[in-house]
Amino acid sequence: MALWSDTWGQLLGIFTSTQVLTATITLIGAYYLAHAIYCINFHPLSKYPGPKLAAFSNVWWAYSSTSGRYPWIIASVLRRYGDVVRIAPNELVFLTPRAAKDIYLAQEKNLELFVQVGYDALDTGDNGISGEPDPIKHREIAKKLAPAFSTRNLKAKEATVNKHFDFFIKKMKSLGTDKKGVDMRSWSDWLALDLSMDMTYGRDMGQMRDMKDSILLNTTPKLNLFAAVSQLTRKLRLFTVLQYLTIPPSVWLALPKLIKLNSEDVRERIERRDQIEHLDYFEQVLLASWQPLANQFCSLIIFLLKEPDAYTALVEEIRGVFVEYGAIDMEAVASLKYLNGCVQESLRLHQETTDGLPRVSPGAVVDGEYIPQGVICRTSLFTYSRSERYFHDAKSFRPQRWLCEGHPMYDSKFSGDDKSAHMPFIMGPRQCPGREVARIMFRLVIAKTIWLFDMEQTSKRLEFERDFTAYGMWMKPEFRVRLSRARGESKQA
Repeated sequence: MALWSDTWGQLLGIFTSTQVLTATITLIGAYYLAHAIYCINFHPLSKYPGPKLAAFSNVWWAYSSTSGRYPWIIASVLRRYGDVVRIAPNELVFLTPRAAKDIYLAQEKNLELFVQVGYDALDTGDNGISGEPDPIKHREIAKKLAPAFSTRNLKAKEATVNKHFDFFIKKMKSLGTDKKGVDMRSWSDWLALDLSMDMTYGRDMGQMRDMKDSILLNTTPKLNLFAAVSQLTRKLRLFTVLQYLTIPPSVWLALPKLIKLNSEDVRERIERRDQIEHLDYFEQVLLASWQPLANQFCSLIIFLLKEPDAYTALVEEIRGVFVEYGAIDMEAVASLKYLNGCVQESLRLHQETTDGLPRVSPGAVVDGEYIPQGVICRTSLFTYSRSERYFHDAKSFRPQRWLCEGHPMYDSKFSGDDKSAHMPFIMGPRQCPGREVARIMFRLVIAKTIWLFDMEQTSKRLEFERDFTAYGMWMKPEFRVRLSRARGESKQA
């Protein structure tokens, strides 16, 4: 026994610590080399083109998704490599509307077949309606929330909606004529979040009144990169701790106050359940989203002011239909064809969804290609809604593409547009439940603003392609507008 121990000790002595380290690195290197060779040449997705690094590593996708330019990067690789591109070892992105239908509409017994991946929502322990990967649980949540998004429900809240929109108009009367104008980025955020919190908790945030960001609004954009990195680290668990380094110190300091604020809002709302002034979304267990309204209101004004003909046409339609301000309501604006076209066109150019809505294949055909079980499939709503393949003059703001033949501004140049490539709220069981509410909101606030004010941009000329960025949420640039009274109101709303 002693002889064996001596022999073993001598053998170990042959290897220095440096040699052990070298051997370890060599083995690791050999493993990754073998992994790369397999992924590039033998993996079931090896036949699909894409960036070489993406074929064997998540590094390419990780960089792209945290660069702030993800939608544009995906658009560029789809242009370069074709309709199906490999963007990670086990992940594909598709370009065509047919692929989107195959992924998001595929169902069995009213349950989706391509299920949510489970890592594209914040890791809070409660996945919510958008991040819940279990199709059965998702269906249960959707059923509970469905009443909140009915037009009848929104009609009951119309007074609340008008209260905030009209207060915004009031502030623009006093501030909009300033030589420098007002920062529409801030005002769109204040308006949307004030309205959202009132409709969610019946709580007055008072941001428009105070002309100041609430702690919630001040904090949320600072978590934008964290939201993107959080998705990344659930694919690369080794780097999970790094996501917390993306949170600024000011957010850490504000976190206890935010948690307390949310707890107080919920408690107070429950205590006031019999004294609320209006039906709010808390009754349907909903945290209303404010970003889409803020983004689209701001973007649509940017697009309009870049296209004088479109702006003039919209002004003429709105002011030609409404004799007085008080006549502008949810039902009336629904009939304005050109306004509807402007909303549709803004949603087409500024697609709210940035991540491609990843889903796990059950083993099914997507756009004629059999995709093995377990492969992650994404689409690029951003790319095909802005593609010349589907839309004439695709990168330009052209509301007339949505008009029917017979309208004075109908243009046959757009008759060949493939409208099925426009999916601002996606489709299937997970399509945005608030899609009609969102359209109504966009139309109403734009109609009220355009009816009363002439608008002029006072900040630098903005380009959507250059000045917007996307992480977990869209980041808007500063955008200043001067608003001068175009007419008086014979009747207030």
